[in-house]
Amino acid sequence: MDEIKNKYGVLEMARILGEPRVPEKPYPEIVTELCDIDSASPDEYVYYFDVLADTDIVYDITATGTVTSQNVAPDVPALFNFTDAVTPEYYVKITDLAKAKEAVLARKTALIERSLNVYETYYLITLMDAAIRAGNTEGLRSSSAQFSFENLIEMIDDIKDYSDNYTLVAGGTIDRDILLWDWNDNKYTSLALALKQLGINVIRLKVPAVQVNGTAQTVLSSTVAYLVGKNTTIGKPFLFVRKRLNDIDFLGGALKQNGEKPERLIFVSPNPIVASGGSTRYLALGITGFEEIVCACVNPYAIAKFNRA
Repeated sequence: MDEIKNKYGVLEMARILGEPRVPEKPYPEIVTELCDIDSASPDEYVYYFDVLADTDIVYDITATGTVTSQNVAPDVPALFNFTDAVTPEYYVKITDLAKAKEAVLARKTALIERSLNVYETYYLITLMDAAIRAGNTEGLRSSSAQFSFENLIEMIDDIKDYSDNYTLVAGGTIDRDILLWDWNDNKYTSLALALKQLGINVIRLKVPAVQVNGTAQTVLSSTVAYLVGKNTTIGKPFLFVRKRLNDIDFLGGALKQNGEKPERLIFVSPNPIVASGGSTRYLALGITGFEEIVCACVNPYAIAKFNRA
């Protein structure tokens, strides 16, 4: 055990775990699609949002999932506090580490990346739902049992005065309704061509629940869809910021990429611990993912919602 621990020490494991898995896709797809993205310096404890055009209200979210709103006037910045996102502690068995270091750590790295991506997606969807303006929520038409083309046109009408270049974020059931449009409505036209003519990109979002304060929360209901206009007078309707983190090698190691500080850290416990899996106990090292983010809706007029339920 001592040989393994010395060969694959805390800093070495943190370095391997911290290496970027898919550097071409550093953010979840929905964040890249709907958000203006920025990075903050390690010494920035808050992030300021300022506008030169009229903005009535912006919304931001805390680590507990609580959404708050505040008024913003031109040239009077809003202050957003960073939210900590922390994954559960995952374990690497000492026996597995001895057999195949790279494969074991690669799987754990993928798990931590996926967990933090789900956190970010949950924050964004929660903000999206809270920011819906009165009158911008649509439902089933009396003559229909599924999401229809007419529903989509109604959602466009809700936001077209404030934005264009649309993305439809669809739950699983809504996405299925869209794929069956031709079959159910007996239309002899290309669905892909119709969506292209309307300038709409569809993102099917089916992600697992996320733990918030120990409670499982649904990220997006399968019967809900949001239409977001990405081109508004103040840019994209959402703001997403990750904070670059200070080097804290003595706490587990931080990978330095091209001289820049990382936006995500993975901490490794300094000593083997006894972890339990069911009735089995085993020696393992604990690893935890961490980041600090700001997620805010800066233009709620560019969002419409459909609820099939």
